[in-house]
Amino acid sequence: MRKLAWAAAGFALAAGLAEYVLPTGGLPYIAAALVLFSPAALLIKRKLDRKRALIFALAAACGLLSWWGRYTVEVGPAEEMVGQTVHISAVSAGYVERHADYERVQVRVRSGAVPGKALLYFYEGELPELTPGDEFEADVKLTSAILRRGERSHLYTSQGQDVLGYIQPDTLTVTGRSPNAWIYFPQRLSQAVKDTVDRLFPAESAPFIKGLLTGDTDDLEEDTASYTAMRTAGVLHIVAVSGMHMFVLVAFLELLLGRSRRTNLIALPLIWLFALTAGWRASVVRAAVMQTLYLLAPVFRRESDGPTCLGAAAFLLLIPNPMAVGGVGLQLSFACMAGLICLLPGILAWAGRRLPMGNRYVAFVVNNLACTVGALAFSLPISALYFGQVPLLSPLANLLTLLIVEITFAAGYVVCAVGALFPAAGHALALVLTWPVKWCMAVYRALSDLPFAGLWAGSIPTIIFLVTVYALFGLWWLAKKRKRRISISVPVCLSLTALALTLMAAKLAVLPGQGRLAVLDVDQGECVVLADRDTAVVVDCGGSALDNAGDTAANYLQGLGRSRVDMLVLTHLHADHANGAETLLYRTHVDRLILPAGADDADDLYQRILAAANARGTEVIELAEPLRMDIDGISLDLLLPDAGDEENERGVVALMHMLGSDVLIMGDAGLEAERALLAGRAVPDVDILVAGHHGSRTASGAMFLNAARPGTALISVGYNSFGQPAEETLERLETYGAALRRTDLEGTVTIKLREGGVVDG
Repeated sequence: MRKLAWAAAGFALAAGLAEYVLPTGGLPYIAAALVLFSPAALLIKRKLDRKRALIFALAAACGLLSWWGRYTVEVGPAEEMVGQTVHISAVSAGYVERHADYERVQVRVRSGAVPGKALLYFYEGELPELTPGDEFEADVKLTSAILRRGERSHLYTSQGQDVLGYIQPDTLTVTGRSPNAWIYFPQRLSQAVKDTVDRLFPAESAPFIKGLLTGDTDDLEEDTASYTAMRTAGVLHIVAVSGMHMFVLVAFLELLLGRSRRTNLIALPLIWLFALTAGWRASVVRAAVMQTLYLLAPVFRRESDGPTCLGAAAFLLLIPNPMAVGGVGLQLSFACMAGLICLLPGILAWAGRRLPMGNRYVAFVVNNLACTVGALAFSLPISALYFGQVPLLSPLANLLTLLIVEITFAAGYVVCAVGALFPAAGHALALVLTWPVKWCMAVYRALSDLPFAGLWAGSIPTIIFLVTVYALFGLWWLAKKRKRRISISVPVCLSLTALALTLMAAKLAVLPGQGRLAVLDVDQGECVVLADRDTAVVVDCGGSALDNAGDTAANYLQGLGRSRVDMLVLTHLHADHANGAETLLYRTHVDRLILPAGADDADDLYQRILAAANARGTEVIELAEPLRMDIDGISLDLLLPDAGDEENERGVVALMHMLGSDVLIMGDAGLEAERALLAGRAVPDVDILVAGHHGSRTASGAMFLNAARPGTALISVGYNSFGQPAEETLERLETYGAALRRTDLEGTVTIKLREGGVVDG
């Protein structure tokens, strides 16, 4: 491995430790210790190892100091201003991003706050049509870029933002145009491509094409059905602009101009223009640097070296912003490329000795699968950690669609170029290109609907499976290094056996005569799962966590071997109880959806949930009166207190009976709803109470608790500014003998139910 690769490894590892582990104040001292003790590397016997160790140690010291300098000079001073409302002067660095309930814009702050990159939000109507390079002034309330809901966040600082802010209403004034506005040409070009795609392509295919060409997935994320299918099938990397796109771009030029040094030189500026247009994301920069070095190697009559290329890309990203190491995009991109560099040559060499690689169909399948395996080898644990899922069908999805996606990417730019000059011809070509997109989305949706399309990364069997697989291949590699001839089929077969056992364990997660009640950790919100061996019911599905509540519920059900939900009950349609329902409907097969009647037809959330239910063939019942039903082993009483004008007091209250235990789920019902239920004699003694309104002081009143007498009280609550759960409510619950459990303290709370009503935690 080259010296640059060792230096980049030391720098990146040190920056990562500073980002996640080491105390900020101690970084200069640790760096000094590394420099002081680095001569110890000279004691190593082999000269090559001495050089590597010395380079690694000194680069690590530089990484620590670089991270500390970024924090001390930029992020730290910005944090000291958090909470203040200041008048800033800034330049727009992008276009206004418009979302359902907010807008935001990337800016460069000039004065009024710490100068640098910032992300500004606006929740009060619409911002002016800012374009990159517009100068403006505004009053902004500053908030932290490194803390989210009281916990360390790496999202914004990894993107170079030092501070976030909320633009105050009626304070933004555009003051002119920056004399350096020309530097924002890539953003304007990117926007022109997006506008052209919107103009030429049908609405069903435009989000996919836009993501493919520019890396902008905002519209694709709004299309919950497509985005969910791609994520479950494990193919979101397709729209994360990366090495595949650079390779196709160069291959297209070589097809037009022939393979030569001249073509390589022509490709270089186009690669970097494309990188700028695609937003200068970590995966884009990494791919651009590596492709550049690959193209320059023959120009200077040198061989391209994978580790050196990867190290150069790491330095280009981390030296300007060492906190970029905390970005999931950077981590996944570099892990994928490292896997390809380390494993792809060996896999192809093994296949070349055993398979007829001269057959182009065999070669296509082998190359495709080899690239998928290489890319997943190191990135899979990172993906599982961040996204909570291990996609099992990603190799098959890539095999069926990757070539089509590559052709669509190249053709997409051709269509945009033609459409810019000849709109009618461009529109006709766009209609043709829509068919490959339809094929890809049909494949992703079909694969995502299959049972066990993925494994829930949070389950113990899945964790054991991943550890087992990596241990098996690690041991095989060590044996190979020691010249012991063990066939690769041994770890492969053992891994497949481990996978089969993992799938079996999921199916047996709930045994006959047992059940599970889980209040999932969705931050400030609620999602309750009740399941036995044959049946699964979900009550509410919403929250404020970064992970969509629908994904959280689907992943949990996946861990129980479930790809079907018998019933989804939404107590009411506030976002913190229902904003994940659409995703859950697309990720699982929900037989029946129940929600209170009288929802506002103009409400966007209601319309999206209804559209998802109709698309998936889910029966919808809008509850206008109390309903009693039995679903296999679970009995349900769905009550409607109808206790006033507030939506909280008119929502559904669910009383469930399973395996001899009574569970009462109150939704956001407060004191008025409780009084209405008591008046109707609808509150029995219950074993478990999911407390109303996240433990609010206006819920779980004394008369209600005196009637319910719950043995266990569960509170679904997260970071909030409402003072929930209220101290008086907690005291009342304890007074009436309830054992308290809370998601803000424990995470997901699970209670096992056994035949005869025996409850254990």
